[in-house]
Amino acid sequence: MSNSELIVIKRGRRNKGHGKHGGAWKVAFADFTLAMMAFFMVLWILAITNDAERKKIAHYMRTHSVFDGSPSFFKQGNSPFPIDLGGSPSIIDNQASNRLPPDNPLPGISEYLQVPEGDKEPLAGNGDKLNSAIDSEFAASSELSLLLKSFEELSKEELLNNNILVEEVPSGLRIIIKDDDNHTMFAPSQKTMSPFFEDLFLYLGGMFKDINNKIIISGHSDASPFKGQTYTNWELSAERAQQARKIMAAGGMPASRVMQVNSFSSNRLLNKKDKTASENRRVELLVLTSDAEKKINDLFADDNVQNPIKQSASAATANKPVMRLESNDE
Repeated sequence: MSNSELIVIKRGRRNKGHGKHGGAWKVAFADFTLAMMAFFMVLWILAITNDAERKKIAHYMRTHSVFDGSPSFFKQGNSPFPIDLGGSPSIIDNQASNRLPPDNPLPGISEYLQVPEGDKEPLAGNGDKLNSAIDSEFAASSELSLLLKSFEELSKEELLNNNILVEEVPSGLRIIIKDDDNHTMFAPSQKTMSPFFEDLFLYLGGMFKDINNKIIISGHSDASPFKGQTYTNWELSAERAQQARKIMAAGGMPASRVMQVNSFSSNRLLNKKDKTASENRRVELLVLTSDAEKKINDLFADDNVQNPIKQSASAATANKPVMRLESNDE
């Protein structure tokens, strides 16, 4: 019998199936499907919008961020849609859609181009004349009551009672355009106006096209302080007023209609209890009467001998102490 050891070799079975994999491919596949969804959404937007609507969308994407507290682009309460996605349309679109016949098809055409023609309805016409206000100049504050009624009707019709406040003042008509819980005009510390209020100021620009009274545009901010000293609420409120002026000019208001653009910073708060409240971030328009316009012109007129500024300068020069050398030279 042999004394040699028995050697046993055990061979493992080969698994012909696939081994265990990680879940990284699921993440990559999810990214791919998300990118494809965004791609087809862009194609869809390009197919249903015109050039003007695309510019509005591009402007919003460039100027708004989810990190700066700006209102959401997809929040229907803010009504920022340049295109009708089933939410609340813009100010101008409402004026047209409320007067269109129910059987009007016209697919693919913006409602802004479907304004009814005629000269009887208050908002009829799509040309130089817009009958929402009389083409004239109001000489006294009492005569501005007609313009006051126009703004009151606009507020009621478009449910803007919380956004537009109008009151008569001795120098004319004061129009306050501010935020509410549903519509935000400016994000905190931002000068860019939301699309909803852009539409509103565009509409107001068309109204002031046919009103010859001069206006003063004032920008206001809340009392939120800035970290640095080079940019303050003074600069911010001034830029907000300029933003409103530019939009109204784009809406048809002549540049000569604006007499002044003022900055009030946080000196005139509507909500003094909450100094950072959204309604403090606002723009005000003051429609001047003829008398108020004349007083302002006289105040700064160079050829007016009754100019208080010139009188003060002359008095200061006359009361200036005279040196002995100057008196000898004379």
